[in-house]
Amino acid sequence: MERTAVIAPTRLRAAGKATRAQQRTRLRWFIPIGGGLLSAVLIVIGTPHVAWYFRLALALIAFLYISGQSAMYLWSNHSDQG
Repeated sequence: MERTAVIAPTRLRAAGKATRAQQRTRLRWFIPIGGGLLSAVLIVIGTPHVAWYFRLALALIAFLYISGQSAMYLWSNHSDQG
């Protein structure tokens, strides 16, 4: 019985660390997706005189480019920078 009491806190700590790691990886998606969405919205709002299909294409390109660039920067190892 004593053995179970000693093992249980260790397992709880390991499970807590795994949960925090999953939360960090989910949170890392907010910056690239948020930046991409913001750029797409700004393009749509800022170009009211352009046809809707061009605005849609530009917004899609901006979303993919901005979110891709920031995602690559966040997940790079930073050893080649500065």
